[in-house]
Amino acid sequence: FFANYGKFGRAGPGCDLSSTAFKQDAPVNPADAIIDSGDIARAQSIAESYGFNAGGLESNGNTDLEEYALKLDWNINDNHRASLRYSNLVQDKLRIQGMGASSVSLSSYWYNHQKTVESYVAQVFSDWTENFSTEFKASYRDYSAVRVTDSTAPSIRIFFAGSEASPSGNSIYLGTEANTHGNTLLTKTWDYYAAGTLTLGNHDVKFGANYSDNDIFNYFGANSYGTYTFFGLNNFAAGRYSTYNLSKETSPGSIAADYSSSNLGLFIQDTWYVNNNLTLTFGVRGDRPDSSPAPAYNAAASNYFGYNNSKLFDGNFLIQPRFGFNYTFNSDRPTQLRGGIGLFQGDAPQVWIGNSYNTNGLNYVSYNYTSYQAGLPFSADGFNQPVPTTPGAALQNINFVANDFELPSIWKANLAIDHELP
Repeated sequence: FFANYGKFGRAGPGCDLSSTAFKQDAPVNPADAIIDSGDIARAQSIAESYGFNAGGLESNGNTDLEEYALKLDWNINDNHRASLRYSNLVQDKLRIQGMGASSVSLSSYWYNHQKTVESYVAQVFSDWTENFSTEFKASYRDYSAVRVTDSTAPSIRIFFAGSEASPSGNSIYLGTEANTHGNTLLTKTWDYYAAGTLTLGNHDVKFGANYSDNDIFNYFGANSYGTYTFFGLNNFAAGRYSTYNLSKETSPGSIAADYSSSNLGLFIQDTWYVNNNLTLTFGVRGDRPDSSPAPAYNAAASNYFGYNNSKLFDGNFLIQPRFGFNYTFNSDRPTQLRGGIGLFQGDAPQVWIGNSYNTNGLNYVSYNYTSYQAGLPFSADGFNQPVPTTPGAALQNINFVANDFELPSIWKANLAIDHELP
């Protein structure tokens, strides 16, 4: 057996403020476009008057990582052996957002990324006869990535140049970063693999199948707390924004992508030992992806654009032929020429697939304003944002997949010569 344990910690990693728009040693001057300590203090004070803590420039979180693993090998008898592996990783990492040459952010805008990965793998290898052997493998992986914040305020950006109609220049970020208003990814993945190898004369024929099933929950609620920009601290204090964006769920939790992505693979390969010098390998593999349930059907959008938003895959196998060779020369020093060519399928682009579930035009609507609206007053409560009632103000966002969409695949070829030097 084998076991290991590791732990890493870093207390309060901060940011190099000298590379940001904050000028710590600049004289306090509310009238200029330089972000100084007085501007930071006033932004914090205004936020406090709205009822939320904007945070500061000092680090408000640690980075911690802990992992451990265990592997057990069992020689059952001369013909059978098994192995079991377990691993667990827990990570909590501070992510500092909004720092740049023309911006600075307060700690309410940052988040801790909490990740966990737990996996189990079991394998059994068996030699049933001199000519036939098998391998079976099953694995399970539980993954989570959650953005955790100290704030539920909206996303706020205060510019120090330009105009109310077109703010620009250096800026301060505070509140909750727009992509962190709701950001949780949970996956549970099962993988199964079975293969057999049959020796027939000078041929080794390997055949088998593998199946994977990935249960995915992805909650990405960008702009669901509201996202505002302001021209100057005075307008921030008055609640007079320059832009306002809101993505509003149509029902609690409706924005989440909650689905299962699966793939069935079948393969066969013949390794032919032509003679003592030449070995040829011929193979073919077929993969068929699927997802369930289908995304919610948006009839109006599908009829308008001519695409069925609930359709992802065509249900067909992608056939992947492959060929390889190895030739050993009769030479004083070992020399071989080897190469191969084949088609290989990649993993499903789950962001694209997931977008068909969390952006179907029915689960949320968005509102976008590029000027102040007196009827929609600024709210510092991310859970209580002003919702327009003007007919036609709500916009639907919808994701379509092309009718001929296939998982990414690539042809690969290689040619090499190996020679042992003196």
